Amino acid sequence: MMTVGFHRRSGRAPSTVGKLGLSLFFFFFFAIGSLFELFILREIVRVTGQRAWKETTCTIIAGEVQERQEGSEPYVFVVRYRYEYEGRTYEGTGYRRGYNGGGEYSKAQELVEKYPAGLAASCYVNPTDPNEAVLERDSLLIGLVFFFPLIFVVIGAGGFYFTWRKRPPEEAQPIASVGAAAVRRRGLGKLGLAAFFAIFAIAGGAMLYPLGIKPIARTVAAESWVETPCRVLRAEVRDHDSDDGTTYSVYVLYEYEFGERTYKCDRYDFMGGSSSGYDGKARIVAEYESAERPVCYVDPGNPSQAVLRRGFHAKLLFALFPLPFLLVGVGGVIGTLRSKRSSVGGGASLGPIGPTGLIGPADGGRQVLTATSSPKAKFIIVLIAAVVWNGVIALVVVLALGRLGHGGGSLPPVPFLLLFGAVGLGLAAAAVHQLLALFNPRPTIELSRGAIPLGGTTEVQWSFRGQASRIQELVLMLRGVEEARYRSGKNTHTANNTFYELELHRTADSYDIASGQVGFVMPADTMHSFEADNNKILWSLDVHGSIRRWPDVKESFKINVVPGASS
Repeated sequence: MMTVGFHRRSGRAPSTVGKLGLSLFFFFFFAIGSLFELFILREIVRVTGQRAWKETTCTIIAGEVQERQEGSEPYVFVVRYRYEYEGRTYEGTGYRRGYNGGGEYSKAQELVEKYPAGLAASCYVNPTDPNEAVLERDSLLIGLVFFFPLIFVVIGAGGFYFTWRKRPPEEAQPIASVGAAAVRRRGLGKLGLAAFFAIFAIAGGAMLYPLGIKPIARTVAAESWVETPCRVLRAEVRDHDSDDGTTYSVYVLYEYEFGERTYKCDRYDFMGGSSSGYDGKARIVAEYESAERPVCYVDPGNPSQAVLRRGFHAKLLFALFPLPFLLVGVGGVIGTLRSKRSSVGGGASLGPIGPTGLIGPADGGRQVLTATSSPKAKFIIVLIAAVVWNGVIALVVVLALGRLGHGGGSLPPVPFLLLFGAVGLGLAAAAVHQLLALFNPRPTIELSRGAIPLGGTTEVQWSFRGQASRIQELVLMLRGVEEARYRSGKNTHTANNTFYELELHRTADSYDIASGQVGFVMPADTMHSFEADNNKILWSLDVHGSIRRWPDVKESFKINVVPGASS
């Protein structure tokens, strides 16, 4: 007899002291998230109220970049404009409410170019105080920031609720009612989990454009910018204090001539930001301080825009930082909502779940099973991985070739290209393979009983939607798998062990492939279905249809095996 090991969860509830400790932990999450939410809500109300300000025409009198000697935001766009409101003439100096300058000269210079003297522009006047006006209203996109601290609020509130909620005495209730309550709770839990993943998706999507798409797009566009001699006015390593310690950034202010005009800029690259490591940045600053003929790259369409470092560099990989948030969020929402439609046993209404993780003995009659994963989901996952991976590799090669065409830089090492290119080709081939698999005939599997007891008999019936005549051979397997999750140091691993396999049917007859049925006996000396936190016993019916010169049909259907009468 085969023995399968597993660990049961203790049914003992945490003590009051343990609950208080957990409550304090989750309250910290909730309080921090709520505090940030209040600040953000206040800002959203202020920004929304600014939408009631009256738009009117104004004339720019003057605009310039002024430099302050102290502070972390030394460059300020100073502007004066004249406007009329309700028959009176006013003079305004506000660019945007709360604006107090910035740390980059180039951004202030952009505003000077955007609002030149003599321009007839639009400004927005506060109807309650016409002396207050701005050229630009605050963006409503501030509302997207609301979702970032909401993650902490959800974790805190959810943890507090599950710590103190009263669990009904399930052993005193009828099994059927316990099962129904469990299903309802799982349904609500999955909706909550989907909402949690949705927050990740929204946060990742909101960060992707400013942190990812925009700097990469500008880096690609800068390959056609004009190489221009420049003169370094100031070069230094700036330090920035934060909770994680001191970080450093390269700062170079340079001057150049383009189209008979003189411009200033301080854009080193398109990523910006700061990081740890002083020495590397000090070497870059030293190179520009001692350079005899430094060059910058100027946008011919907008000469006020320039950059010192263009082309691909390792720092650009940080532009993909929001992508995992987006993919995890979208994948989590799709996976959670898809799993909500199927029951534990893969059918529509299998037996209830007991408090020990066992699947209950209710039969439920005939069951049409649901595949554990669809070809569409597989195709989408592989396609996203292929697009992201090959997109990054293509960007590296294109930027490197562009730099070679301008007389600088070099191609990445050949082993790097071969290794990562091979992975990219493999992912592309897998995406094509999954795309072709979408057009395969799809099997429908039906069991004569929803819950199969150990030692009991059942009958499986199959049919296909689509051209089943394309399948040369059909194999139907019964498979039992033990899944165990364990920790090794700080890492969590999952091990799968197939402890039982039985070929139920094999045929090459076209009529038998299209539809058929076969009966089998569930072995009595094995383990029934079981699902706990770290251990699972999973039973499935696996369908394999071989198709010549085409992806095979491979589908797995989860089934519900319950203890036998003598268990």
